[in-house]
Amino acid sequence: MFVARTAELEMLEEAFASDSFELVVVYGRRRVGKTRLISEFANGKSRVHFFTARETTARENLDALSSALLSWHDSAAMRKGSLSPTSDSAPAFRSFEDAFAYAFDEAEAQRTILVIDEYPYLAKSYPGISSLLQSMIDARKGRSRMMLILCGSSTSFMKQQVLGEKSPLYGRHTAQVQLQPFDYKDAAALLGVESPLRALELCSLVGGVPLYLEQLDAAHSLRWNIANRLFGQGRFLYAEPENFMLQEVQAPAPYNAIIGAIAHGRPRPAEIADATGIAAPNVNEHLKTLAQLGIVQRCTPVGKANKKQVVYRLADGLFRFWHTFVPRYAAAIESGMAEAAAKHVVDQEFSGYMGHAFEDACRQWLGRAIAQGQFDLIPQRIGMWWGADPVLREQADVDVVALGVDGQVVAGECKWTNAALGATVLETLQHRASLIADGPSKVELVLFAKSGFTKECERRAAQAGNVRLVTPADMFD
Repeated sequence: MFVARTAELEMLEEAFASDSFELVVVYGRRRVGKTRLISEFANGKSRVHFFTARETTARENLDALSSALLSWHDSAAMRKGSLSPTSDSAPAFRSFEDAFAYAFDEAEAQRTILVIDEYPYLAKSYPGISSLLQSMIDARKGRSRMMLILCGSSTSFMKQQVLGEKSPLYGRHTAQVQLQPFDYKDAAALLGVESPLRALELCSLVGGVPLYLEQLDAAHSLRWNIANRLFGQGRFLYAEPENFMLQEVQAPAPYNAIIGAIAHGRPRPAEIADATGIAAPNVNEHLKTLAQLGIVQRCTPVGKANKKQVVYRLADGLFRFWHTFVPRYAAAIESGMAEAAAKHVVDQEFSGYMGHAFEDACRQWLGRAIAQGQFDLIPQRIGMWWGADPVLREQADVDVVALGVDGQVVAGECKWTNAALGATVLETLQHRASLIADGPSKVELVLFAKSGFTKECERRAAQAGNVRLVTPADMFD
């Protein structure tokens, strides 16, 4: 099932409708749905060539590109000498230059889409490919009706070697799409879950990566999905974190150790170094790589911050769940006790784990609400705040914070508990919100609660006038 991605599809359709040369760059972490998005866009278009590069030789990639461009025997190209007969049903071009010349020639007569998926693999096998495309584009774009889509999972490569100012292709792209994981609401739509609580719980297991969400079975319980999908030996989700790192880095061990340290409450680089025994400079380099892969996120407090306030959080829901629970229960899982382990997680530990996932969803809700005009501000940043409380002389934090370009502040507190949220939480938030603002500013407050609010909390919120009370049902309304 294809859901969401409305803005991305509209951008691709707008580029297609120009009927002139377009170079669209699509990138994002693995499993996020880039190929699915492009396939959805291309569906029904009359002339589409889809080529997926592989981590192989230039010759094999040229042969595959030839097959993508030529689904029949082109006698005219054979006579011109740009094609070589092969044992396959389609002939092969003699060079990438001939292949792209053929594609550009075709696109002069009709609107043509050429998709090169996993472009970094093609560039690795043939390093001159970007320079070749640059010369082709510069020479032919004025008379071309080609829509060229370059797609890649290596975010750093796509940013530096395709979009970056040192790339031969710099300035040639006409549109770019950085595809992000789904937020809580789109993830729930993909799962087909109507219950707000159930949707938030299931989404917390794997985050917003579409391929991960598709592995869950929303017809079954939370415990069943943990036992049979997350703890199920041989299942995709059980093996994915280790397989993902094997694909992306040469030596996964230190990266896995760093992820594990963050999952168990050591978010600062110095704490990670102490917990893992990895030298601090190496920790910082590994964290940069993990951030590029979309596994971790570098965070500073919304508002004023210094270097000492940098922390890292796990941005990928599957990695967060896996590194929190799988190593701890590995012996039980491998002994055939996945069901018992899942029951223990749900009964004893899941509520505490769910708190962080709920905070993520609340920040996503705030972004949606601001975009819909429910708050009167243009956001400069949406995130968290933490720092010193000079009044109470203690460290304080605020779960959800939006800072407007004109200094407005929206501050929120999130509670995933079975008890209704009381007025003391509102009092604490009112005090801490005053620590965020740099001087007098408009402040709005939001309380998020799994189980609703006490009558006294509702009374004080109404009395304050700047407080919104939000339940999971409200988040899906």
